[in-house]
Amino acid sequence: MVRVIGHVDLDYFYAQVEEVQSPSIKGRPVLVCVFSGRTEDSGVVSTANYEARRLGIGSGMPIALAKKKLKGVAGAVIPMHRERYEAVSEEIMRLVGGRVDVLEQTGIDEAFFDITKSSNGDYSAARNTAAGIKAAILKSQGLTASIGLGRSKIVAKMASDFVKPDGLTVVTPDSTTDFLTPLPVIRLYGVGPKTSQALEELKIHTIGDLATSDITDLEPRFGRKVSAYLLQAAKGEDEDPVTERQETTQFSRIITLKQNTKDANAAFKELLPAIEELHQRLLSKGISFRTLSTIGILTDLSTRTKTKTFESSAESLLVRKNEILTLLQELTGAIDKELRRVGIRVSGLSDTESQTSLTQFY
Repeated sequence: MVRVIGHVDLDYFYAQVEEVQSPSIKGRPVLVCVFSGRTEDSGVVSTANYEARRLGIGSGMPIALAKKKLKGVAGAVIPMHRERYEAVSEEIMRLVGGRVDVLEQTGIDEAFFDITKSSNGDYSAARNTAAGIKAAILKSQGLTASIGLGRSKIVAKMASDFVKPDGLTVVTPDSTTDFLTPLPVIRLYGVGPKTSQALEELKIHTIGDLATSDITDLEPRFGRKVSAYLLQAAKGEDEDPVTERQETTQFSRIITLKQNTKDANAAFKELLPAIEELHQRLLSKGISFRTLSTIGILTDLSTRTKTKTFESSAESLLVRKNEILTLLQELTGAIDKELRRVGIRVSGLSDTESQTSLTQFY
């Protein structure tokens, strides 16, 4: 059966999350920045939306320089809210994972997936699945994502980058060569500016040029291993499987409240379905936890948490419902603004099958 591999990439993720949290900034240049704290403008831009990119602002640019490029423009310069982005990412990856055969998260805002089995190798069916994933992400979190489908990870990744934002690019096995051939060699997955320049010096300008190159011409410059990869990638050939990663250190669920509130009991009542869902997820994976946190995103978009760590691991989230409510009460008692979103997170994870109860020693 022909493989169907996908890559989902959340468009300008941090900045887009901020746009959803604060709709008034949408359509303006938005910069999410990491401030060093040395001076008011010291630090770098982490993510810029497309309006900012059109002004020449990009990731890694010093904040002071970025602000100069914003001169005369009503831009938004926002400090990074890492915990907020992680919570949204967790939600989206859970959503995508439930619609594909295998999910391999490779970053907070991107993942590979395999839908060969569920699509039966049919790229028309796969397109429908990808469109459904995009629609579900938009409905759940208000975010757009770009998805690429292809016969390998390399092709899928390049396809997701081909049309952005909010793109869906399907590269069938038969159209792979036509898709890759005219692209500049720097667009090849894994090729950076230095490698691209070296290839240009060898008169290799497009991926098609590279695909028809002789490995003996590449080896003196790149070595055998890299040369072999370049030729394989240029042909869209890659047998690397999509593999679910097991190093997850926490699980979370976060919801938007029907109306803003400081009432912990009201927030807890709306959170209950999410608690039940997370409970079932932990049970299905055979995972227990030691640390429990409640998350609150306030009306000013700031994030607050309350955390409790237990002496022994718990297998059931439901038996900790009273602690969840207590943490929510502590959280609402410590804030002067209302909650807009509320969530729960568990960490300190372990495999329940490998645990040994202390009672076995008595």
